[in-house]
Amino acid sequence: MTAPRLAAAKLIRLNRRTHVIVRIVAVLLCLGTLLALFWAERDSVAPALKWLRLHGLLCAALAAIASAFLIARRRALKRAEYARSWLAAVPVRSSTARWESLAIETLPAVAAIGVLGVLSLACALLLALAGANMPGSGRAVIFTPLAIAAYLGGGIAAGIIGSYLVPQPKPVILPPGSRYVPHQRVRRDKGVRPSLRALGAWPVRQMFAWAQPKIVSRASIPILVMMPMGTTADAAMVAIALAGTLGALVLLWSAVIFASRAARGWLAPLPARRGVVIRAFLLPACAVIVAAGATEALLLLVFDVSYRTSALLGACTAAIGCSTVGAALVWNLRPRRAP
Repeated sequence: MTAPRLAAAKLIRLNRRTHVIVRIVAVLLCLGTLLALFWAERDSVAPALKWLRLHGLLCAALAAIASAFLIARRRALKRAEYARSWLAAVPVRSSTARWESLAIETLPAVAAIGVLGVLSLACALLLALAGANMPGSGRAVIFTPLAIAAYLGGGIAAGIIGSYLVPQPKPVILPPGSRYVPHQRVRRDKGVRPSLRALGAWPVRQMFAWAQPKIVSRASIPILVMMPMGTTADAAMVAIALAGTLGALVLLWSAVIFASRAARGWLAPLPARRGVVIRAFLLPACAVIVAAGATEALLLLVFDVSYRTSALLGACTAAIGCSTVGAALVWNLRPRRAP
């Protein structure tokens, strides 16, 4: 066996029940939707592309920082998973182990570079077809998406290299009585009632467990650094609150996916309908997302944003969050065919 981890990853992909044609159709639909939006807004695309090209180094730096931290996190997860796997006992050459580990850990970043290349070529083709109907058109505008993709691809490549300079975090195992997770007061006089309500509290408590003070403090440092000179303390606090609200939504979305995947295995032998399990997960998560959208709207009002714009942004955040969480639950808890 030359590369057992790569072979195992390939078999896992092949054993998934989703048909290859369905995946290809989904990717083509997403790409077609993005290109249709690009074509519909082609009159206002040229200034945006010009701004991105002028700030290409900044975009590359942001892409490098994001990819470095994401790949470092993926490396920590994959190495912890590999340490508990039966593949750790398979005898492999050290050089082969290093190369297959590099391929597995950097696969999303390499795929992102490929997607950027395809999108940039498609956008350049659309700009060439638009021709003289688009303001500011010309050879420079046509090749602007390729230049932006080159900046972003170079930033991602630099992030892959820089991710090896990020120190690996120590594994933190939170006990059941963690002080970061809110607990309800238990009444001993009430009888035990079997229900699936605890599933809804699982993602919310997992979100609080991940949002530890040291992680929150480190995440707020880049926000404070990006504040322009002369920013008042109240504006900085509102900006941090907005970033914290959006970060909590991202953590909640990740917690819902994590909890639903973990619950799928031990819920399989139970005679529980899929709709009941999805509602048990979805209702508390949607309540938290709607509350976060309302909080975002109130914080935008403090920033002197109009009532209509604040309400619209809060409603869009709540709608996008609820729809994506619902789609993720339906996908993770879908029925599987018997082998």
